[in-house]
Amino acid sequence: MKKFFLLSFMLSIAFCGQAQEKVYDESLDAMQQIKEATALAQKSGRYVLCQVGGNWCPWCLRFADFAKKDSVIAPLIEENFVYIHVNYSKGNKNLKAMRFLGNPGRFGYPVFVVLDNEGKPIHIQESESLEEGKGYSRKKVEKFLRLWNRKAVEAEAALLEEAYQKQSKEQLYEFFDHWSEDISSNESKTSNRWVAEAHKIFAAFYQPLQLEKIGCGGNELGVSYQEYPYFIVQSKLSRIYKADTLPFKPDEMEAYYTDRINKTYPDDSTRKSWINYLKRELEIGRMSLSFDEGWLFNTWEKIPTEVMDANIDFRPSVSFPGKKVVYLTDDYKKLLDNFLGNQHVDLGTESIMQTAYAKDESRKRMDFIQQAAQIFYGHWGGYWQYETYPEAYRIIIDANMQRAIVYFRFVYEGGEVFLEKQNGEWTVVSGRLTWIE
Repeated sequence: MKKFFLLSFMLSIAFCGQAQEKVYDESLDAMQQIKEATALAQKSGRYVLCQVGGNWCPWCLRFADFAKKDSVIAPLIEENFVYIHVNYSKGNKNLKAMRFLGNPGRFGYPVFVVLDNEGKPIHIQESESLEEGKGYSRKKVEKFLRLWNRKAVEAEAALLEEAYQKQSKEQLYEFFDHWSEDISSNESKTSNRWVAEAHKIFAAFYQPLQLEKIGCGGNELGVSYQEYPYFIVQSKLSRIYKADTLPFKPDEMEAYYTDRINKTYPDDSTRKSWINYLKRELEIGRMSLSFDEGWLFNTWEKIPTEVMDANIDFRPSVSFPGKKVVYLTDDYKKLLDNFLGNQHVDLGTESIMQTAYAKDESRKRMDFIQQAAQIFYGHWGGYWQYETYPEAYRIIIDANMQRAIVYFRFVYEGGEVFLEKQNGEWTVVSGRLTWIE
């Protein structure tokens, strides 16, 4: 994979050589191509392997040639996948298909997307880690294909079911160990410097063993992760924003917002009224930073931000003594959803304050999983919450990358954590819970 994929046509030809076959058809509607491949996959019991790229991309053509000619890889693909080449080029960007596939081009080209037999994307594989020298590594590509074919994915589901039927903690741990080995951190493959910085911020913020550091020590549910051998860490981040400034200390907030009020309200009486309001809010500790209009009537409260990245595949490198980390990808979430089922008591059935909770067979399966990792049934019902909390969903970083705010969920609550760089390392300054479902 080469990040600088927008090369001129002549340079591409010079790099890849005339002998390599052009495999991408710009005239195709990729969504129709995917639909037809999925139908064939269903009939043949295989998954779909989409190689996204274009004839302009030397490394795309190299992989196609390698996949066709290698004595190990070619039959492995033929047996386990419906293999298609999904075009992305200036002439036809296939934007609808790119959105459906999870905008995989952010990892460069070629990039591979595995679809299950229902046509749902379950894995995006960048190609840089599969390279070796001026080509591709048979060993690395083989490992990728063996991990993400239908037999392998379904084998993990079968292992978990067998573990439950036998009530085998050993086999349960084996399932989690396989999961840990299958999915690793992608921190070294970040798409831009903002995502790279967000990984570092998350590593400082993520404190499941020291919840008091982020303001969750006295959480409503009394959650503690000390006894669990596995942590289930998020694999997605909703948004990363840049803000010109993050004045989160009280004196800084007073100075910043006073200046905003003075500029927003030239009328003396109105200006004084808002400044008095600001002082009262700061005195009682209720004033906080705001970054969107939402319910705000006062534009002076909003700090301008810019979205730097969104819907990010986000697997930061984190580690804890005596614990193993697994990342909650879509395919493992689907596997767990199928295993646990959805038997539950609806929200509010027993009292106005009662959250939804699992019952009967789903409850038994939940208790079995919790020999390895803490999970929760969804507050509103109809879903599971697997993450070992806290879960970050939005990170705001100042323009100088010296301060950050992480907005997070903690089971049925949520809040914000303030961080700043001290001696070049991100450090938690304070954190608090600010909302509850």
